[in-house]
Amino acid sequence: MAGLSSTGIGSGLDVSGLVSKLMEAESKPLVSLASKEATIQAKISAFGSVKSSLSALQTAAQTLAKPASFTGSSATVADTSILTATADTSVAPGNYNINVTQLAKNHVIRSDGAYTTSDTFNAGTLTLTVNGKTTNVAIEAGKNDTLAGIAKSINEAKAGVNAAVVNTGSAQRLVLTSASLGTNGAIGLSVAETGSGATHSLTDFAYGGSDTPTMLQTQAADDAIFTVNNIEITRSSNTVSDVISGLTLGLAKLGETKVTVARDTGMTTSAINAFVKAYNDVVTTLGRVSAYDAEAKKASTLTGDSTVRSLEFQLSSLSGSVVGDISGNTARLSDIGISRQLDGTLKVDDAKLKAALNNPERDVMGLFSSTEAGREGIAVRFGNALTNMLGEGGSLTSRTDGLNSTIKDIARQRTAINQRLEAVQANYLKQFQALDSLISSMSTTSNYLTQQLSALAAMTNGSK
Repeated sequence: MAGLSSTGIGSGLDVSGLVSKLMEAESKPLVSLASKEATIQAKISAFGSVKSSLSALQTAAQTLAKPASFTGSSATVADTSILTATADTSVAPGNYNINVTQLAKNHVIRSDGAYTTSDTFNAGTLTLTVNGKTTNVAIEAGKNDTLAGIAKSINEAKAGVNAAVVNTGSAQRLVLTSASLGTNGAIGLSVAETGSGATHSLTDFAYGGSDTPTMLQTQAADDAIFTVNNIEITRSSNTVSDVISGLTLGLAKLGETKVTVARDTGMTTSAINAFVKAYNDVVTTLGRVSAYDAEAKKASTLTGDSTVRSLEFQLSSLSGSVVGDISGNTARLSDIGISRQLDGTLKVDDAKLKAALNNPERDVMGLFSSTEAGREGIAVRFGNALTNMLGEGGSLTSRTDGLNSTIKDIARQRTAINQRLEAVQANYLKQFQALDSLISSMSTTSNYLTQQLSALAAMTNGSK
């Protein structure tokens, strides 16, 4: 609204005060709108808390609905210095005696001559063969014909070999190490010499094939050899994942040890507890935003709200639902130790849950994650219901959309009222300013008449 004018100039009338009082009365609809808006904003905030807790429950239910949450396995190794073992969800429980008699090794060869850093080699081509891959490395005079130059060129060729120049203290030697373990990584090196005049012949680096080997083997290209329950296994790596399905072995040293694979219920227990906690958080949140304090006779933000009552009913029905045709007398949450309390929350009996998870006759996975039509698992049912609640057109989304629409309508009403009040205030000011002018004029006339009457009275008294 526009600012009020000052006190009447001609009449002394408190125009500002009068208009202010009148506008205060005119503005009462704005006060009512502000109160209504605050109430609705409180409801939107309360539904935001409900939505947040329902989203957390949806995530927990979706996790529990996955079969992977129930198929965890653990592998225990008696002597972890010999090997390590990692189990995935596909490995079957069992005991495995493993005896490592040979580890896979990288093939290593070295030059035999006693060279110096300044020695050169005749030009030509080194042909390296590793893992069935053949790579040619050109050696050129004055470019890469030293030990260091040859090692660098081999490495840049990415031939599956790591080359290095090693100083023994009395000589420089070229050392080639296969990048691959086992016999598959064995190094073959043939030489085609095309130049001459260098300090040494390039054929000093021949190894394998039809050439007379002048390089020496310092470590054989051995495969890993081990037994699993007395069955001999050979692999070209010390990391083995294709012997026992779902079990990865990391061989570390020679020796015999035992690997025990068992069901790991820890992941399942965590997923169930997370679901129960998320459910209880929803129950607590719904209670907090809708409770009625009978002693204080005070309602909460959403006391009596139909959407809240509907959510409470749906969640209660889902938690108490029965899944048919589940083996081992496992049809409801209470069968595995999850019971409902008087306040609507759920409580887990750890001992009963553990017993159910460790009993192969109890189909706990089916209770939660079955997707068969007509007998969906409880976690699947929760996930579907929560998707409907929280999705477009769901009860919660529709309710909050309606409240937000009301907020926008209040904003439009406030704008219209403020525009009307501007006009009303301007009209009041105009009227009081006219009144002020009229009173001022009447006051002037009154003063004039008073003066004239006084003068007339004086003249009359003087003539006597």
